[in-house]
Amino acid sequence: MAEQDINKVIAEAGQSFTLPLKSKGLELHVHLEPDLPRLKFDTDKITQVLTNLINNAMKFTEKGSITLTSERAGDNAVKVSVKDQGIGIAKEDLGKLFQSFSQISTGTGRQTGGTGLGLAISKKIIEGHKGQLQVASVDGQGSTFYFILPVNATEP
Repeated sequence: MAEQDINKVIAEAGQSFTLPLKSKGLELHVHLEPDLPRLKFDTDKITQVLTNLINNAMKFTEKGSITLTSERAGDNAVKVSVKDQGIGIAKEDLGKLFQSFSQISTGTGRQTGGTGLGLAISKKIIEGHKGQLQVASVDGQGSTFYFILPVNATEP
C-alpha cells in the first residue's frame, strides 16, 4: 500500500486492452478527472480489479465502446467506473454478481467462460482498501461497474 495517482493505474490498465478491444471492434474511451487526490492503494491489486472489470465488459459487449472514468465522489473519495454497451444484467440477477462461483445466464445460450470468482475477488480487494464495489445495469442496455475508494483510508 502506497500513496499514488489512481489515474496512472487506470490509464495503464486501459492501454493494455487497446489491441484486444480493437480486434473485437470495440472502442475504448478514457475520461480521467485531473488533479484527483492521491490515494493509498496496492497497485497490483487495483490493476487486478480493473483488468477483471474490463475483461467482463469486453466479454459481454458485442459492439460499441467501453469507457473508463475517474471522478471525485464527495470530498473524501474517488470513484472509478468501467461502463460498457453490452447486454446488461437483469434486475433479479444483480444480487448474484459478487458471490463466489456464481455466473448469471446471458440468455444468449452462449458460454462466456470463467470461474465465477472474478467479481467476488474484486469485491474483497476493494473492501480491503476500505472501499465499495457496485454495479448499475439495465438489462439490454449495458452495465457500469464502479468502485469508490476513500482518500484517507487508514491501515486495517
